[in-house]
Amino acid sequence: MSRRRGSRSRGAQESIEFDNSKNLGVFSNSLNTLSEKDKAEIHAGVQHILSEIGFEQLPKFLESFIDNKTIIRKNNRFCFGLGLIDQCLKSFNNKILLHQQNLENYLDLSKGNVYFGTGGAAPLILDYEKKIYRPSLGKDLLNAARVVDRLDNLSFFSRPLVLTDIADPHLMDIYTAVISLSATNKHVMTSVANSNTVKPLAEVCYLIAGGEDAFRRSPFLSLNINFIIPPLRLDTEACEVMRESVKYGIPVMANVFGQRGASSPVSIVGSVCQTIAEALSGLLICWLLDPDSKVICGPRAMVTDLRTGGMAGGSGEQAQTTSLLSQMMHYYKIPNSSIAGASDSNIPDYQAGYEKALSIATSAQSGANLVTQASGMLSGLMGVSLESFVLDNELCGSILSSMRSIDVPALTDDLESIRQVIEGDKHFLGESDTLKRMSTDFDYPKSAKRLSPELWMKEKDNTMLNEARKNLEKILSSNFRSHLSPEILRQIETDFGINLDLINGQN
Repeated sequence: MSRRRGSRSRGAQESIEFDNSKNLGVFSNSLNTLSEKDKAEIHAGVQHILSEIGFEQLPKFLESFIDNKTIIRKNNRFCFGLGLIDQCLKSFNNKILLHQQNLENYLDLSKGNVYFGTGGAAPLILDYEKKIYRPSLGKDLLNAARVVDRLDNLSFFSRPLVLTDIADPHLMDIYTAVISLSATNKHVMTSVANSNTVKPLAEVCYLIAGGEDAFRRSPFLSLNINFIIPPLRLDTEACEVMRESVKYGIPVMANVFGQRGASSPVSIVGSVCQTIAEALSGLLICWLLDPDSKVICGPRAMVTDLRTGGMAGGSGEQAQTTSLLSQMMHYYKIPNSSIAGASDSNIPDYQAGYEKALSIATSAQSGANLVTQASGMLSGLMGVSLESFVLDNELCGSILSSMRSIDVPALTDDLESIRQVIEGDKHFLGESDTLKRMSTDFDYPKSAKRLSPELWMKEKDNTMLNEARKNLEKILSSNFRSHLSPEILRQIETDFGINLDLINGQN
């Protein structure tokens, strides 16, 4: 599973024994601030938005579904029928496994597990030594994937930055996918700007997998698709991307990005209702195309600092909003993702730490399956930091530890242990269970410090950030050799007309 190997309680085994990922998944939804009545009322609001308010435009491929019960035209808007909504929510495919390339490991989204990973589309990367941001490049994406591949608590690699050194959108999307797939074995999430890019991207995946059927059975790449322009406008080209993804067996991350007080209501309940309705429209569209399609809903209602109009991703209001969205996704039992870790700080400092810890923990505890942007992101998602990947990996490990299941029935053994100790050495340090659980029940930090004041005064430079930089340099200084064979890389170069010197030059 992960570095937390060894004996587990019976309660923990019931929650995570089915998970075959090297990265620990823990069962979510321990934080539940909505009553069942609240959830039912929000669901009624979602139904009203989908069936009565509707969308102002419709992709052409959905026009064949217009009738008096599936998609209904009302006052020049397009609404989904209540019967369709109910049928979809009862029968959609929620048995979704997101595989890694080695096929031995996967993320199981069907039983409430939560996994942490990266994400974003930052155009800038932090040079911490110079204290400046510069445009992000292909080499930065390669380094980011290499680093994340080595971090225990990050279970997937969603591309965190854009390649500003490639102007052509089609080529940029192909390069992004190939660089990511070549540098990490973990499940890769990326995006494409044009629907015509989906087929060649699928062909890259088929080549790596050893055939189309092999990829469809064990998909190791999925697409983030922002198919909505809030409020309630379907993005025609993004919907075409979604259609092509379903066609070629690529899992769909149906994401929605609204902003409270700007593109969704400032009221938290109104914003949640609209955002859930928009996200469910993606599920409905994919279900109409193929009831067995693999869809992960990603409702994001981002909070705006109403004084400036900028995003406030590290705020308590953002954590609360994300929590409610995750609770509703859990209510529907829909495989889902959320954004957390979108700190507003520009460097990995105290502000970044507390903002990330707050948002990531509440999202994980509220029912999110995939927590994206949980590592590396700064400056309201405009910037990324390699140092932050290392630091946030440790933060995510602590959150996972806080969510472990416990085994209350095992208390009988503990009571006997207490009796023996008070009759003997009067402490538990020498107990066999203490020694055994020392390496299984506790998460020991690699970068964070636990120094006495005396030792700290002698080693003032021995800080968490400096330790993270050492760990980062150790990873990047090692010789990199892609797990993709030279033959596959050459064939990708030939078939898709791209130059992979960036990857080959690292071999």
